[in-house]
Amino acid sequence: MFSLIKKMIDRVKSIDQLYERIEQLEAKLQKHEGFAAENEALWQFLDDQQELEPGLYVGSSEDFADQISDIMLKKMKTRGDA
Repeated sequence: MFSLIKKMIDRVKSIDQLYERIEQLEAKLQKHEGFAAENEALWQFLDDQQELEPGLYVGSSEDFADQISDIMLKKMKTRGDA
């Protein structure tokens, strides 16, 4: 009788752990869905800006990253022994 009760308690604990894990995964999923929505809004904004300003730079991400790096290097001030 005692072993049956112990088995039931273990199963209840494992089900509780399963529900906790499901809740964690749902929270991560909601976070990623938020990122997806933010990404979609950003692309929509860029498309709208391109329509308003035809001269807006739209290139590959590597070109954009290179441009940002160049701008940062030109404007950076060294400090100390750097």
